[in-house]
Amino acid sequence: MAENINKYLIPWDFTPVAENALKHAIKLMKLAKEPIEINLVHVIQTGGLFNKSKFSEDDASQKLKDDQQRIVNEYGVEVKTHLLEGNIFDTISEFASEINAEMVIMGTHGIKGVQKLTGSWALKVIAGSEVPFLVVQDEPDMAKGFSHIVMPVEFRDEDKEKIQWGIRFAKLFGSKIHVIVPNAFDSGVQKKINNNLSFAKMHIESNGLDWEIHNAAKGKSFQEEIVNLATDIEAELIIVMTTPNIDLTDFVFGAQEQYVIANKAKIPVLCINPGTLGV
Repeated sequence: MAENINKYLIPWDFTPVAENALKHAIKLMKLAKEPIEINLVHVIQTGGLFNKSKFSEDDASQKLKDDQQRIVNEYGVEVKTHLLEGNIFDTISEFASEINAEMVIMGTHGIKGVQKLTGSWALKVIAGSEVPFLVVQDEPDMAKGFSHIVMPVEFRDEDKEKIQWGIRFAKLFGSKIHVIVPNAFDSGVQKKINNNLSFAKMHIESNGLDWEIHNAAKGKSFQEEIVNLATDIEAELIIVMTTPNIDLTDFVFGAQEQYVIANKAKIPVLCINPGTLGV
């Protein structure tokens, strides 16, 4: 029987930010209890306002080959490379679905000052994908595992999908799940939160995983409380669900999860889109 291999995809633009994403993939490969294949994808952007390709097809192809060999020499890891043409917003997600990738690992500079718009467009790359995106801001601490995962549980039905992904990753890396819940503003919302918590309890405990519930402080931003908890317990991962039906206004002015994705502690964030069922 053929061995099941989890495929990780990395948008590869030959920058230190992409190299950070590669290092995270290598760390995950070493920690995971299942085999992992790393795929580097460089997109030659064709046409449109955001045509930012710096390399010709021939140059990009050669650089991919050079990096493929360098990675073997430097990290002792084999990677696959792919050169595609298209729109960066669609091509990465489409190719990830095509190869049945487990997730995309994407490096970012975060969101601050004039970089906020750039960060918003990074969110557009994530939104609508059928594959989760792991967004990283810095290179990983290779000596640390994934002991603690922070996962907010709110009132939306889609949170059940996020819970399934949290369980998936906790099982893969032997992690403890830290569930954080907001303060409800009415009894109806509280009932929906309680239903999701019951779902989380049943599925987390049936998988034999360690977990803990944390309540967000009253009168404070829930997004800030998520990051504060992750920072306090030195979590290695935060899992969020992106805004359903996200539109251009969210891209420009910042959807709520953008604060978490670009958190100042530079903790990696796994972004799950509604409609993406976990395993």
